Amino acid sequence: MNKSSKVYDHDALFPFVFVFQDTKSPQNELSDHMHDFYEIVYVYSGKGTFFIGDVFYDMKQGDIFLIPNNTIHRALPDKDEPVTSTIIFFSPTLLYKDMMDDSFSYLHLFDLTKKRKKFKISLTQNKRSRMEEQLLHIHQESTSHAVGSKHACMLTVHQIMLDLHRTRVNDKQSPVVGHTYSPEWLKAILIHINDHLSEPLTLTMLADKAAVSPSHFSRVFKETTGIGLVVYLNTKRIIKAKELLLETDHTVSSIAEMCGFESMPQFYRTFKKHNDKTPAAFRKGNGIG
Repeated sequence: MNKSSKVYDHDALFPFVFVFQDTKSPQNELSDHMHDFYEIVYVYSGKGTFFIGDVFYDMKQGDIFLIPNNTIHRALPDKDEPVTSTIIFFSPTLLYKDMMDDSFSYLHLFDLTKKRKKFKISLTQNKRSRMEEQLLHIHQESTSHAVGSKHACMLTVHQIMLDLHRTRVNDKQSPVVGHTYSPEWLKAILIHINDHLSEPLTLTMLADKAAVSPSHFSRVFKETTGIGLVVYLNTKRIIKAKELLLETDHTVSSIAEMCGFESMPQFYRTFKKHNDKTPAAFRKGNGIG
């Protein structure tokens, strides 16, 4: 494998990052649990675990992981056989938006992924070869600095997304399921958290529900997800708050209560930490209110 190279660190004019054949976890380098960007991760070799949303996946050669915006995720590579992968990390503002065909849009791939909670696609050998050629092409264009190289990169990204959309739509295999390495009580707890975000959720309460000690709960939760419980809860609640701010006309105070925040100051402080703006400013900035 070639040495990892990171090109086109994103900026306001070209919000795009490409990390080629990295033998560490690109997610650890580029993001902190969730963000407004989209990611496509391709695995060349190695193994590990990918925690996305509230699902655990095995990582192996030929796997593609699609990570929609505002989705909790963390790659946990195996220490003995670390994953080598390439990541495409971009803003949806770069995607072609004209609807020439009502049955297809580039973002539909990520919308479908999030709706079905199927974040993984395992490619056949032929499709792996095509994917690796496309990623190599992006690498060559991004390092050549030739005229139109950024356009060439995005054209290939569009083609990758079209290919993946067709693969997902035509996939007749059984749904992808998570691996069995995590304890069953943790899987149940993640579902419980997702269904009860509006309620008080404490370490003691969740540990009691899982029938384990608080210290054991904290250790296993952090080791398995890569995220501490408090960070996980706050992140899940902010994701829900952003969805409610954009999709409903509920007041900010109502949304804070619906998302389980104990007070308005806590909601404002946590929201601004994740988004660099207040809930009201976030809603107004997205053309609502």
